[in-house]
Amino acid sequence: MTGNKNSNENRSSSSDGSANGSDGVDAAWEEFVSSHQDELHDVERSRTARKFDKAARKAEKQAQLSIDDLKPEAFARAAGPRDFEGRSWLDTDDVLDNDDSSFVPPNPSIGSVRKSTMLFVSLLVIGVITLTVSILIPALSAWLGTVGGVMTLIGAAGMFAQHKGHTETRTDMFDDGARV
Repeated sequence: MTGNKNSNENRSSSSDGSANGSDGVDAAWEEFVSSHQDELHDVERSRTARKFDKAARKAEKQAQLSIDDLKPEAFARAAGPRDFEGRSWLDTDDVLDNDDSSFVPPNPSIGSVRKSTMLFVSLLVIGVITLTVSILIPALSAWLGTVGGVMTLIGAAGMFAQHKGHTETRTDMFDDGARV
């Protein structure tokens, strides 16, 4: 195997013969810059140099921070009010599907209907039907129209008279009438 051959190891580029050589390199570089100052100035002002400087600045900005430089803790934050992990009402289907008990639909009870309310509703419905029939049968329209009109008026007036307003159905003075 061949060894590492560094041909520049002991070479000195300085003219004064110093072992370090950095002073000689700096002096040679200064001499080169002073002798070619006009050409270097033209190169610095060229469009290509400006593009290169712009690209170098952009690359330097991009290289300052990489996603790999950040730890995962940089993206985690403390739990806040929007980090609720429980079940919400939007998960109703999932909750019902996972629940062992079967769903029992509500069975509301209408309760007993008063006879007077039933009478006024039936008078109103029969009156509207009679008025409709009076339009379809021209021979009986006078008699059916009169009877149907009276029945409709009595039924509507009775329903209106029986209606309890909001103020009569309150349970206390803060009741706004909303029922669930």
